[in-house]
Amino acid sequence: MSCCCTPTYKLPNFNLAVDIWRGANPTTNPPDVSTTGQLTPGQLVIQASLPGGGGGFNTVTMFLKLPKLTDIRSTNGGMADVCEVPSGSGRFYNVTFVDDVSKGFATEFRLAILIQQAGWTPPYP
Repeated sequence: MSCCCTPTYKLPNFNLAVDIWRGANPTTNPPDVSTTGQLTPGQLVIQASLPGGGGGFNTVTMFLKLPKLTDIRSTNGGMADVCEVPSGSGRFYNVTFVDDVSKGFATEFRLAILIQQAGWTPPYP
């Protein structure tokens, strides 16, 4: 008998090349880590804010799913990593959160939550 409340995870398809730089390492240098991952909005999360009472802005967080134990770091105690997804695209993101999903199971993977850096355009055909 199985419980209807237990989530079932599938191992993501890591279909994109990903480059990761430690926070203080400029992206003009070679990456500190090169790996593969899956970039997805997961559930689309948009946060609207009005700083100082005027002029709002929107933030969309993206999820980067990576193979388990991938060395990617958030701002926990230091500068956050920067990643480029896909590698070579010029699309850079700041890493804001990292944790493991399905820890201890065959479907374990690492999840990083990303915020787009300023200075690049949306994808076009």
